Amino acid sequence: MIPYFPFFAWYHVFSYYILKFVVGESSETFSIYYASFYFLVSFALILGSSFVHRIDKTSVTYACHILLSIGTIFIALAPTRMLKLMIYFLSGVIFGIGLLTFFTIFWDLTVPEERGRVAGLIGSFFLPIFPFIVILADNLDFFRIAALCIILNLGSLTIKPLNPKKITMLTRKKDLKGYNPEKRTTLLYLVPWAIYSLINATLAKAVSFNVSQYVSPSSLMLLWHLQVISGGLGAIIGGAIADFFGRRYSLALGLTLYGISSAISGLAKSYEMFSLMLIGTGLTWGILLTLYLFVVWGDLGTTETCTYGYSIGLAVFYSTAGVGSLFSTQLFQIPLVVASITNCLLIFLSNAPLILAPELLPSDFREKIRLKLYIHLLRRKKLKYLSNHG
Repeated sequence: MIPYFPFFAWYHVFSYYILKFVVGESSETFSIYYASFYFLVSFALILGSSFVHRIDKTSVTYACHILLSIGTIFIALAPTRMLKLMIYFLSGVIFGIGLLTFFTIFWDLTVPEERGRVAGLIGSFFLPIFPFIVILADNLDFFRIAALCIILNLGSLTIKPLNPKKITMLTRKKDLKGYNPEKRTTLLYLVPWAIYSLINATLAKAVSFNVSQYVSPSSLMLLWHLQVISGGLGAIIGGAIADFFGRRYSLALGLTLYGISSAISGLAKSYEMFSLMLIGTGLTWGILLTLYLFVVWGDLGTTETCTYGYSIGLAVFYSTAGVGSLFSTQLFQIPLVVASITNCLLIFLSNAPLILAPELLPSDFREKIRLKLYIHLLRRKKLKYLSNHG
């Protein structure tokens, strides 16, 4: 949890605000540069999958944070815009490798039966705090933005006294196991994620833009905070359901909620309906991002192969974000009803592969959970019977 918050907060601040000051937000090339950063992160994720599992992950994590901090200083001091952009893009590559290393360490430190709840705990901590970092960055000048990026990056090094190398080594003594899935299984889980990621980067932007036209700026800020708080709650709920009842049920719940909230957005005409829609999308955001970024790809891999799964899942997410950045102007012209109906149809169609996909949570663990719930139910009935009959 400690490195997750500063590392991802740095990414959101650096990728947008540093570029904003380097080329100007109103520049015609801004969206191209911004999308290129996402594509380079995706490239680095695929590249890193070939060697990350063979190296000292903790040392690489430290090295990435230090290099990104140095890169931020160089951007601030670089004399030309071209040099600033080169360092900016190189930082995207370093971030991609560091990101993949982080998720591989997460895999090392978790077992399948607890991975959903651990991921949910991390997501519930980060998502509600994230907007305050963005609001802070929005009111800073370039050099203060650079200083904030350095502070966030170096904040991840606070885990050094905890000796994470020793923790990882002790965790591996549990003989953590995964399995090599069939390509069909990976594809069945990948298709819904690809559809959701593309919708989240494109049509969801059109919906958010249209909603912003119906409410005041102060109300919009309140709705945004409500959405991210719901995201934290969704992370906790999704992680618990995934560990107790299975990955497919939790993913299906998230996709269904998103489909319902998309339908509501097309019919929304009041502040209350917009609030309901954003709460639904926030819950979905928390459930799907937590499960897909942390859990599903970890369940589909072993010590040697988990990096490939994480790299594919993360690369899909960042590459679709790049596509959305390229066409942001055109997306804002899509009417609310059209975007909402298209969202709803695509997201419900993405549920179909999950019906065919096998469950990833170990079957013996699910049986233990069902047995515990059944025993708890019998005890409650027994106590109720005794209270009614003396």
